[in-house]
Amino acid sequence: MLRVYHRLRPALVYLAAWSPLVLLYAVLVGTLARQPASQAVLIALRTIGWAALLGVGARWFSTRYAWPDRLSLTFLLQHLAAATVYAVLWSGFIVLDVYIGLGDWDAVRAQVAPWIGWQTFYGGLLYLLVAGITMAGVASRRARDIESRRIEAEALRVRAELEALRGRLDPHFLFNTLHSLITLARLDPARTEQALGQLAELLRYVLDSKRGAREQVQLADELHFVRTYLALEALRYGDRLRVSMDVEEDALDFVVPSLTVQPLVENAIRHAIAPRASGGAIAVSARFAADALVLTVRDDGDATAASTAGTGLGLDALRQRLRLLYGTRARVEAARESSGYAVTVHVPA
Repeated sequence: MLRVYHRLRPALVYLAAWSPLVLLYAVLVGTLARQPASQAVLIALRTIGWAALLGVGARWFSTRYAWPDRLSLTFLLQHLAAATVYAVLWSGFIVLDVYIGLGDWDAVRAQVAPWIGWQTFYGGLLYLLVAGITMAGVASRRARDIESRRIEAEALRVRAELEALRGRLDPHFLFNTLHSLITLARLDPARTEQALGQLAELLRYVLDSKRGAREQVQLADELHFVRTYLALEALRYGDRLRVSMDVEEDALDFVVPSLTVQPLVENAIRHAIAPRASGGAIAVSARFAADALVLTVRDDGDATAASTAGTGLGLDALRQRLRLLYGTRARVEAARESSGYAVTVHVPA
């Protein structure tokens, strides 16, 4: 039943659109011609029924010759001719209907002579109304199709740019991780096996992100990835790398782009931990503020030497990724502090 309704729906909508005109015509006939209500409705149904039937052809013609991008004389002449044909045919059908009722052409001429000219004129206007509504619908569908194709093209462009940005980030990240494993293999082969398992977990996360399977993840998953990454880095830096995390419980379910926190932590290690024999501390925090998640990675490195921390490869890529995904609603703020450097990311809800 529902399937039949969907098939008949366009026809039902088309017929319903003519209902107000039927009612108006019945009122005019009943008032001006002093006809009983039932007779006026029958006359209106027959008269507007012909108009609706001819309207099917008018809609087809208006769809085939819709409003052009540039208005032309040919277009105007085509629809002027179509309006004339529509008006003449409508008037002709009405005259034929009157003849069927009277059966005498002389009586028909006497009855239709006072109004047939206006009837034809109204027919032309009615064609223009039908054609205008049809062309507006065609233009609206065309605009929706264009917008849909634009959105699809924009989505493909964004995906391509994100893939390019990941392509810049991933080799850099993997190089550092593999370097840590090489160093570990020389010192402790047993722990290398454990580290290889952690590396496999990291690679799975990165490759899933690259394929789009994990383009956006819960913060809990992203932080688990970061902890695994830090565990590998700790193999190289040992006690020189000190990490603390302060994350609101409610923030763990928040969805963020994958590989959001790791580039910040990697930059902090590169600029604040690696250059110093004593190492340093990294603090990761996540909290809600207004309608955004605020992620902060802070280190205690030399503030005067940290001026390049906000321009690393990973951080630049993160800025561009967030811009592509969220526009101006997302922000990445990097600032020197009295004892180190802090990078804060605002991810909109």
